[in-house]
Amino acid sequence: MQAFIGIDGGGTGSRAQAELESGARTQIVTGGAANVASDPRAALAEITRLLARVHAEAKELGAVGRVTIVMGLAGVVESGAEEMLRRALALADLKIMGDVDIALAGAFMGDDGIVVTVGTGSVVAGARDGQVRRLGGYGLTLGDEGSGAWIGREALRRALRARDGLTPDGALPQALWQRFGSLAEVIGFASTARPADFASLAPLVLEQDRAHCPVAGAILDQGCAWLRAAITRLQAGDAEMPVAPLGGLGPALLERMARQGDVFRLVMPKGSALDGAIWRARHLRGGA
Repeated sequence: MQAFIGIDGGGTGSRAQAELESGARTQIVTGGAANVASDPRAALAEITRLLARVHAEAKELGAVGRVTIVMGLAGVVESGAEEMLRRALALADLKIMGDVDIALAGAFMGDDGIVVTVGTGSVVAGARDGQVRRLGGYGLTLGDEGSGAWIGREALRRALRARDGLTPDGALPQALWQRFGSLAEVIGFASTARPADFASLAPLVLEQDRAHCPVAGAILDQGCAWLRAAITRLQAGDAEMPVAPLGGLGPALLERMARQGDVFRLVMPKGSALDGAIWRARHLRGGA
């Protein structure tokens, strides 16, 4: 019996699952970060572990035939690491694509639409007439506006500016100073922090925004402004094009934009990015 394996490799964590021809699925196998742009060696090791575990579970479920694998990985498009992964994994029936491609496949299952994926990083992508266009997703150094990592880094920046008397102080900067304790601790944290470390500060920003801290609100408004511009660009005048929020922060930020008067045709995604990887694997084998 054939098996279709999907892998969703993100900047914070990764997931894998197998589906048999019958539709039966294994349990979801989880692992660590698999961003091939920021840490290709660790990503390859994580992908290899995930594949071994999910393949073993597929065999227990009854898979004994051909296995088709689709993996969507953070950073693979930007880094051009697809060929390196192919050589290292040496697997037949393997399709490697960006994480946004499987997100679109999961959300719309071949239909047109826009996904607003906001987690550790951020990217907005649209599918129209079979063509995919993505905006953003360039990593924290050059972009990822509105993402958890961007929000956390911006919070520290504003805390430093408030300390220097260049911008107004507020509850968020005070909470950050209480958390870190000193300037040395803030600088030390920032000097070694990965995107996921900065993203760990995003819940505090959301919490302070709910308590009406203007500093926190200004950060989220700036992130929402970028997301709004990206959505509008991909709509290309078609206001009815459905928009699906994904990632840990996508729903919260789109809800915030709706409260501020933005009118988008918000829809629930049909499935997750992992579902999208499995859906693509089935279509590669003609097993839709």
